[in-house]
Amino acid sequence: MAGVGAGYAEVRIMRLGHPRWFMMPALHQNSNTAPQEPQDDAAQELWTLLRQIWAHKWLVLLAAVLCTALSLFWSVRQRKIYEADCTVEYIPNPPRPLGQKIEDTSNPVSYWSDREYFATQNLIIASRTVALRVAEKLGLHRDQDFMSEAELEGGEGAVATVGDAAKRLREVSEVTPERNTRLVHVTVEDWKPERAALLANTLAEEYIEKSVEDRLGSTSSALEWLGGQLDGLKKELEQTELALHEFKERNQALSISLEDRQNIVAADIQRYSESLTEARTRRIELEARLRALQEANDQDPLEVHAAAIDASPAVERLRETYVQVLAQRDALATEYGEAHPKMQVLSAQLATIRAQLRSEINGVIRRASVDLAEMETVERGLESALSEANGAGMELNLQEIEYRRLARQRDNTAELYSTILERTAQTDLTRALKLEYAQVVDAAVAPDRPIKPRLVVNVLLGLLGGLVFGCLAAIVLARMDRTVRTAEGVEGLGLTVLGLLPQIEQADGGGLASLRLRRRGATHESTGHSERRDLYVHHNPKSAVAECCRTVRTNLTFAAAEQQHEALLVTSASPREGKTTVTLCLAISLAQSGRRVLVVDTDLRKPRIHRSFGLRSSPGVTSLLVGDQKLEEVVQETQVPGLFLLSSGPIPPNPSELLLTRQFADLVTSCREQFDLVLLDSPPLSAVTDAAIIASQVDGTIVVVDAQKTSRDALGSSLRQLRDVQAHLVGGVLNDVDLSSQRYGQGSYYYYRRGEGYYAERESLTDAAES
Repeated sequence: MAGVGAGYAEVRIMRLGHPRWFMMPALHQNSNTAPQEPQDDAAQELWTLLRQIWAHKWLVLLAAVLCTALSLFWSVRQRKIYEADCTVEYIPNPPRPLGQKIEDTSNPVSYWSDREYFATQNLIIASRTVALRVAEKLGLHRDQDFMSEAELEGGEGAVATVGDAAKRLREVSEVTPERNTRLVHVTVEDWKPERAALLANTLAEEYIEKSVEDRLGSTSSALEWLGGQLDGLKKELEQTELALHEFKERNQALSISLEDRQNIVAADIQRYSESLTEARTRRIELEARLRALQEANDQDPLEVHAAAIDASPAVERLRETYVQVLAQRDALATEYGEAHPKMQVLSAQLATIRAQLRSEINGVIRRASVDLAEMETVERGLESALSEANGAGMELNLQEIEYRRLARQRDNTAELYSTILERTAQTDLTRALKLEYAQVVDAAVAPDRPIKPRLVVNVLLGLLGGLVFGCLAAIVLARMDRTVRTAEGVEGLGLTVLGLLPQIEQADGGGLASLRLRRRGATHESTGHSERRDLYVHHNPKSAVAECCRTVRTNLTFAAAEQQHEALLVTSASPREGKTTVTLCLAISLAQSGRRVLVVDTDLRKPRIHRSFGLRSSPGVTSLLVGDQKLEEVVQETQVPGLFLLSSGPIPPNPSELLLTRQFADLVTSCREQFDLVLLDSPPLSAVTDAAIIASQVDGTIVVVDAQKTSRDALGSSLRQLRDVQAHLVGGVLNDVDLSSQRYGQGSYYYYRRGEGYYAERESLTDAAES
């Protein structure tokens, strides 16, 4: 065994915080090693999905084959469908023999530039109205080959109607515009190519005919409306003209226009305003002269000086006479004296002249007063005339407003009447000329090849759908499977994986075919069968199972370097998970490395290790706990060198109470002292509490996980139970691994699938080295 083991390097690799162990050849490695799993979480998740799908590859393949076959069968049984295509062109600006000024009332020019028009026409072609016209024209409701009972609105036994035929036609027809053009394709699908072409062409023809009829109908309606409007406008125009004439007659505006009358009134107002201004100025002057004369009248008549007085000839003559008489009196005064009669005559004459002068000045003042009164009268007359002229002007303004309103109403009515009259004439001409705004470019012809069913496409879609369905089913099945099947699943629960043990394949050419490392599905097994399975590593030291055991042994050695592991408990979550077989295989591998190993059967309820070695079950553990025997007297030596057995002994009525005693703790201590390593086989954790009791008294615990049976829930519950008692979890062993499954086809499992062939090659190399 040492020679065989020397040909391998046992390597421990850490990945993502959890250990990974690979058995790699030390002399030469396989250059075709499978690629390692991705490291990031997203890639790891994708890799997991791919492995789950590959694990159910036969299900995926079966789903793909079934869907492909169903698609092929369905496609072959389908009726062949032909498609006819009729190309229609919209004509925004059709030829106009009557000129561009003659416009179609139902077609404004700006409307053609709107894309919504083309989309609307596409919908009209596919409308129920056009379909009804086609169905009625071709009598499709009477064509039993075109109609079927399943397509009738009344169900089975119903008589087809034109509406049913139109509905059927709309289902098999389609209108597709050609991008960036004015072309549309009218396509019809039918199982008869000739009928498909006929339906497509008839759809296009009926659409064009309907468009012409709609426009002619719109034109006729417009012409009728225009005629009614024209009669009304004519009457209204006559009324407005008559009203304007009556206004002129009422206001005497027949000979002189209203504008000329306004000019005359405006001239009078201007003239009266100027005269009034002059009169007011003259009145002010007269008032000033009269005031000056009145003020001057209080003075000496000889000393009064005013323009009006000085300008008077009588006043000037009297003043000259007064001066002459005064001069004569002054001349005689020196000669005759004042009392002389001549002097008195001259004085009387001077007094008379002064009185005449005063009288003349008073007369000037009276004349000034008369002139002022006259001017005031003139001013009042001018103001009255100006007021009358302004009143006449205001009246003329009101008449002008009324006149303009009547004239504007007459002009608007006349213009509208002229427009309607012209449009009526154009519409009448348009009705006589039929303009088509669409035409058939390529008439549909009977197709020679069907478009449905598309056999290749349907088969590919069936294949793709089958693959997708199969993958989804595989993923669902994998997600529903709660079994811990891989080392990643075990590590996900926080338990380090020490290694894995594969299923036992046919190793001896006969009687061991299809044996497992656990008793799967069997209620009872023979003693010889169990013995050969439990001791398989001893009988087949060069097998992949033995090499896997040595991997676990190596990892235990590394773990022991960090913490002393002299007594290890081997347990499992549930019964029949290969716990006892793993214990014996690991014990045999440890013994083959030269250690003294003791296997203690602490399953005090259903012990069976002694049967695997063909040894007695009593005395054993219970004998030591309740009796006076010594350990060396009870321990039995097995056929495996270096491996010893301490059987269970007589089955007690209270196993749990015995395991809690001081005697059991002393027994474990004694086993540590006399052997290099002690392995204790215990009942499952989910069945009884024995394993939890023992786990708190040993150096470490190894949990066996069945890759074909152990569920995540059971394993998680067992780990929590061990942690509750503060047990030291060394790691777990993934048992009963089916290496033929694709989930173990990559990474750390690749070597084990090729182990047997590798050993066959290495055996000759080892023998040659030893010789």
